[in-house]
Amino acid sequence: MDKRTISVLSELVKEYQIPEFDNLYLDMNGIIHMCSHPNDFDPHFRITEEKIFKDIFHYIEVLFRMIQPRKLFFMAVDGVAPRAKMNQQRGRRFRSAKEAEILEQKARERGEALPSEARFDSNCITPGTEFMARLHEQLKYFVTYKMSTDAQWRDVKVILSGHETPGEGEHKIMDYIRYMKSQPGYDPNTRHCLYGLDADLIMLGLCSHEPHFSLLREEVKYKRSKGKQTRTSTPEETKFFLLHLSLMREYLELEFASLKTLLPFPFDIEKIIDDWVLMGFLVGNDFIPPLPDMHIINGALPTLYKAYMDVLPTLGGYINEGGTLNLERFKKYMQKLSAFDVEQFRETYADLKYFQAKTGRRLGSKERHSNFVIKLGLSGISKFIVLYKNTGLKDIDDVEPAKPVKNAELAALIDLAELEMGCSEEDEEEEGWESYDSDDHNDSLFFLEFHQHKKDYYMNKLEYSTVNSDVLRSQADGYVRAIQWNLRYYYNGVCSWSWFYPHHYAPYISDICNFSSDLELCYNMGTPFLPFQQLLAVLPAASKKLLPVPYQQLMVQEESPIFHYYPSEFKTDLNGKKQEWEAVVLIPFIDEVSLLEAMAPCDAQLTGEESRRNSHGPMLIYTHTDKDLGVYDAPEFFPAVKHNHASAVAASRDDVYVDPKRLVKGLCSGVRLDVYFPGFPTLKHIPHTAKLQKCKVKVFDQPSQGYNMMLQIVDQGKPDIKEVATELLGRTIFVAWPHLIEARVVAVSNKKLQYGLRDDSMNGGTPQFNIEEVKGSSQTQWGLQRRGIEDQYNNRMGVQIGETNILVHATPLTGRKYVFGAMGRITLEKQWLDTPVAYALQTTVRDIAVNDKSFQQFKTLNEIFPPKSICFMLGHPHYAALGEVVDGGNTVKSGRVKVSMSVTPEPDLEGIRKQHQDNLVQYMPGNVAAQRLGVSSHLVSRVTGTIYIVQGDKNASLESCNKVNVGLNLKFNKRERRVIPGYTRKDGSVWQYSNKAVELVCSYMQKFPQLFDYLAKHTGYDVFYESDVFPSTTGCVTEISNWLKEQHYTKVERHVCGSEVLEAELVAAVEKQVDDFQRHGCRVKTVTMQVKPHLLYKPELQIGNIAPDPSATHRLFDRIVNVRDSYTVPLGLKGTIIGIQQSDNDADIMYEVVFDKPFPGGLAINCSDSRGYRIPKPAMLNLSHGQRVEQVKTVNKPTAVVQPSGNAMMGNNRPPNPVSARKPKQNYPKTKSEPEHTTGGGDRRPRHRAAQEDVEDIGGSNTTQREASLPRQHIRVFFA
Repeated sequence: MDKRTISVLSELVKEYQIPEFDNLYLDMNGIIHMCSHPNDFDPHFRITEEKIFKDIFHYIEVLFRMIQPRKLFFMAVDGVAPRAKMNQQRGRRFRSAKEAEILEQKARERGEALPSEARFDSNCITPGTEFMARLHEQLKYFVTYKMSTDAQWRDVKVILSGHETPGEGEHKIMDYIRYMKSQPGYDPNTRHCLYGLDADLIMLGLCSHEPHFSLLREEVKYKRSKGKQTRTSTPEETKFFLLHLSLMREYLELEFASLKTLLPFPFDIEKIIDDWVLMGFLVGNDFIPPLPDMHIINGALPTLYKAYMDVLPTLGGYINEGGTLNLERFKKYMQKLSAFDVEQFRETYADLKYFQAKTGRRLGSKERHSNFVIKLGLSGISKFIVLYKNTGLKDIDDVEPAKPVKNAELAALIDLAELEMGCSEEDEEEEGWESYDSDDHNDSLFFLEFHQHKKDYYMNKLEYSTVNSDVLRSQADGYVRAIQWNLRYYYNGVCSWSWFYPHHYAPYISDICNFSSDLELCYNMGTPFLPFQQLLAVLPAASKKLLPVPYQQLMVQEESPIFHYYPSEFKTDLNGKKQEWEAVVLIPFIDEVSLLEAMAPCDAQLTGEESRRNSHGPMLIYTHTDKDLGVYDAPEFFPAVKHNHASAVAASRDDVYVDPKRLVKGLCSGVRLDVYFPGFPTLKHIPHTAKLQKCKVKVFDQPSQGYNMMLQIVDQGKPDIKEVATELLGRTIFVAWPHLIEARVVAVSNKKLQYGLRDDSMNGGTPQFNIEEVKGSSQTQWGLQRRGIEDQYNNRMGVQIGETNILVHATPLTGRKYVFGAMGRITLEKQWLDTPVAYALQTTVRDIAVNDKSFQQFKTLNEIFPPKSICFMLGHPHYAALGEVVDGGNTVKSGRVKVSMSVTPEPDLEGIRKQHQDNLVQYMPGNVAAQRLGVSSHLVSRVTGTIYIVQGDKNASLESCNKVNVGLNLKFNKRERRVIPGYTRKDGSVWQYSNKAVELVCSYMQKFPQLFDYLAKHTGYDVFYESDVFPSTTGCVTEISNWLKEQHYTKVERHVCGSEVLEAELVAAVEKQVDDFQRHGCRVKTVTMQVKPHLLYKPELQIGNIAPDPSATHRLFDRIVNVRDSYTVPLGLKGTIIGIQQSDNDADIMYEVVFDKPFPGGLAINCSDSRGYRIPKPAMLNLSHGQRVEQVKTVNKPTAVVQPSGNAMMGNNRPPNPVSARKPKQNYPKTKSEPEHTTGGGDRRPRHRAAQEDVEDIGGSNTTQREASLPRQHIRVFFA
C-alpha cells in the first residue's frame, strides 16, 4: 500500500472503539495459518490438532465479540481456486516445503535434537486434505454450539463457506456481497467489516462501491534483518487495526482532484476508483506478474497516477467500465506509460556510462555493439529508431541494414574506439579530432542498447529462442487478456476457471501498447478442478503424504508422465523485489491435460471416504431456531451440544450467482454520503486543502521517505475565547477530526485564560462561567498539550492544523447505560469519560447530521428483568454476588426486583500478599549487583540484555551467517520497555535486579567462564564471532543456547515497565490456596432479596466501555468476578488479580487474572494452563473492593442482626441447625453491620436512605457441594 495516506487511514483500535457493523466477513485462511504454525522459523515447534482447533475457535470468538455484527457473519475458507491462482499457490507451497527442509537441516547441523513427532505441514491447508475435512466438521460443530448457547449469535445469520465450496475465500465473500446488493430491499447504507491479511482486500473492498466498508487486520511486525513477518496466535496479545475505506475513497479523490478542471466529461469518483483498481493490477497480484521494474517500493504508484492524469482528459471517458476494459483507452494509457520503460533504462544506461568513465571499461558485450553498429550503418540506425518509436515491436533482425558507407563505418569504428579507450571530448580537442558524438548519434546508441536490453529480457526471463514481432504481439495480447480476466473476476466473479497467465514475467509496457486492435476477450467458463486435482497441481513431492496413496507415486517415480513437474531443487528470482518471500519461484507450469490423464488410472483406487472428499459441496446458512433439534455430537475433542438450536440450510454457488447484467455497479440508490456514520472517519465538515509533500510522516513508526498527501486546515481566523465558551460549554460536539468522536465540552482555554461552566447552571439563558488564569505550571502544561496535538496531527496523521490558539477540553463519549428514575421511568443516557481531554478548536465539528445507533429501548422492569435472567449486586451487603431473577416483574414490590443471590465466602490470601510485599524490596541497582558478582556494572548490563555471537566464517556477510543471542534478555529495548517479573524492574531510568537475577548471572558465569572472560576484555563490541570467543573449541555457542533455553526465566512472561505483576511462585501459591479452599471450605449461601433495579448490574444495560462500578479500585490479590456475557471467560467465574498492565489511557489498563477454574480459551499467564486471562475494567466487579467499602463504613453505622428462621416470611425463630453449627468457619464478605446499600453511580438519592429503601432481604439458604443435602437455613435481616 502506498505510504502517502496509510498513517491516517489505518487506526489502531481497542474493543471499545469499534464502530457498529451490520456484516462481518472472515477470510478464514489467515486465521487457520496463524493458529496452526505461528512460528515458521522454529524447527522445534510442534502442535496438536486439538490445540489448533481450539485456537481457531477462540480466534473466531474474539473477532466476533470485537465487531459484534448485527445481521450477518460470513466465514469463508478457501475452496478450489481458479487455475489462474494455482500457479502462485504452487510456487508458495514449493517454497514453504523447501524452507522447512532447510530449517531442520540447519538445526541438525548445529547439533540440535529435533522432536520425534512430525512437524505440522502447512501445505495441508489446501482443499481436499484430511486436515481440511476434519476442520470443516469442527467448524460446523462450532457454529452449532455458539448459536445454541451464545445469545449474541442468535440474532445473526451465519454462513459457513468451507473448503468444499469452490472459490477463494475473499472472492466468495465478494460474490455474496454482489448477491445482496442485487436483492430488493437491500440497505444501501450497510456497514461492512472484512477481516483478512491480504492487501488485495483493499481493492476488493473499494470495487464493491460500498462506502461504509472497513478492513480489520492484526499488526504485523517485521524482523529488520530478514524482513520476516512475526505474529502472535493469541488474539488477546494482538493489536488490531481498522483500515477505513470510507476515508481512502476521499483520499483518492484528493489524489486525482486536479482532473476536476481538466476533464471534458464529468468527474466521477466511483469511476476514478475503478480505474485505480485497474492501475493496481499493473504492479502485479496473485494472478498476474508485475510489469518490469514496476514495484510499489520503488515508487510505481506515483508513476501510474501521473500518466493517468496526463492522458485521461484525452480519452473521452474512463478505462475500466465496471469491470470491462475499454481497449482503445487502455492502449492510449499504456502508450503514455511506455515512457516509463525508457526512463528506467536511461537510469541504468547512465549508471553504465558513469562506470565506463570511471573505470575505462564497459559492462556488457563490446563486440555485440560494435558488430551491430557496423552492420546497420547510420542510415540503418536511423531507420531502426523510426520504426522503434512508431511500433516498439521490431527486432534487430527485422531491420534491413543499409548499404555500408565508408564514412559511416569509420564513424562507428571511431565511436567504438572511444567506448573501448574511454576517450573524452577534451582528448579529442587536444588531438585535433572533430567530435562526431552528436546528440542524434547518442540517442541512436541509447535506443539500440535499450532494444537489446529488452531482447535479453525476453530470451533469458521468458526463454524465447528468438524475439520477433509475432512473439511480442503474442506477449502483448496475452497480458491484455490477463488484465480483462482480472477485472471480470473482481467485478463480476469467475469468468473462466481454466484460464491462467502462462508466464512468470510480464512484457514491457512499450511492447504491451501494441496489442492487436481487433483483440477478442472471450473466455471459456469451464469447471473448477476437483480437490485432488488441485492438490496434485500445487503440492510439492515433499508434501505427497497429503494426497491419497494412489496419487503419491505420480510425484516421485521417474517413469511418471508428470514427474518433471515436481523438482526437488529449483531457482528463485527476486526480479527487483527486496524480500526473499517475494521472489519468483521458477518451477514449470503444470499442464492440465497431462495432469488429468496421469490421474485417471488412479481414480478407481480411491476409497469411499476419499471419493467423498474429492467432491464439491455447498455452503451452509445457519439461523437460530427456538425449536430443540436434539443432540449435536461433536466430531472430536469437544462435548456434544445437548440442545441444538442452529438450523442449517445448504446453498450452492448457483444460488447466489447473479448475471453480470443484473449486478448493481457503483453506489446503490439511497446511499447517505452526507450523513456521518459514527466510527467511519470522514474528511468532510472542516475546510481543508491537500498537497503532496515530503514531510516524513511516520508510517509503521518509521518516517516515510517519499511524498505524503498532506492536508492543511483552512485558517478560520482567531475567534474570541469568550464567544467560543458561550457557544460550546456544556454542549456535545465531535472532536479529533477526521475520526470524529462525540464529546461533551467542559472547558475552553487559551494561553492566558480558561473558561468553565459554573455548576452546569444557567441564569436566564446566559451561561455563568468560572474564569481562571492560565499561568505558571498550568501555562507550561497548556503549551505541552498544544505541541502534542500539533505533533500528532503533523507527524503521525499528515495534517497541518495551523496555529492553535484555543484548546477545547471535552470528555469523550464512553457508552450508554439505562438509568432508572422516579416513577419507574427508564431512560438511556450517554456516559462520558471522567477526565477531560484537550483538542485543538479547529479540529472540532458541531451541528452535523449523524446516523445514530438504533438502541433497544426498554420500557418496563418486566422487559429488563425477565425471570431466570442473570444480574449482579452493586449494593451492600453481598456486593458483586451473582443473582437470578426469581419472578421478574410479576411480583415487583414498590419497584423492586426479586432476586435469588448466590453468596460465597472468599479464600484468605493475606499470607501470600505479605510474602509479595516482603519480596518487593529485594531489588538492587546494577552497580550493587556487579559488586556481588565481582564484575563490572557494564558487563552486568550487557549480559542481562542482548549479545549476539556469529557462527560461521568471519569473512562471510552477517546476513548469511547464523547469529545466536547469548544474552539473558532480562530487559528489553527502549521502545518496548519490557521486563521479566521477579528478575528485573525499572525505577525511572535505572534498571534494577533481584536476587534471582543475580543468582542466574552467577550460574551463567560458572557454567561458561570463558565467555565472560572474553566479554570482560572486549567491552566496545556489539557483535562477536564464535571463532574469536572460543578459538580452540567448537559447538560452545550451541551449548550456551541450549542451556539458556532450559532456564526457568525463559518461561516467564514479559511485561511493560511500570506494570504490577506477581511472580510465578506467588501465582502458584494463589492457585493452591484457592483450590484447597474450594475443596474444603467453600459453601454457597442463597439469599432471596427484593432490590431496587439501580443496584442490579446486567451487561446488556450498558453499551460501550463503561465499568459496572466506576468507583471501584483494583489491586493485586483482589478477588473479582467476570460480569461480561458472551465472553471467553464464563459469566460469573471468579478469579484473583495477579497483574496490572499500566497504560497512559485509563481505559486501556488491563488486569491479569488467574481464575478459580480452567476454561476453554484460557491462557497461561504465569499460571496454570487455561486459567489466566486479561480483562478490562468493564468486564469485572471487584469483590475485594466491596469488602473494603464495607469495612470503612462499619464505624458509626447501624447493625444488621441476622437471625435464622424456618420461614422468613412467617417470622418463625428457630435455633441454628445443629449440623450447620458444626461447619468450619468461612470467610464470608462482612455484611453484619452494613445496612446501607451503595454503588459507584446511577443512584442520585441520599446515601443514608439507600439501604432501608432499596433492599429487602426476604430469605435464603446455605448449601455446599459436599453437603448439598443439609437442611435449608433461611435468614432474615432486621435493622437495629
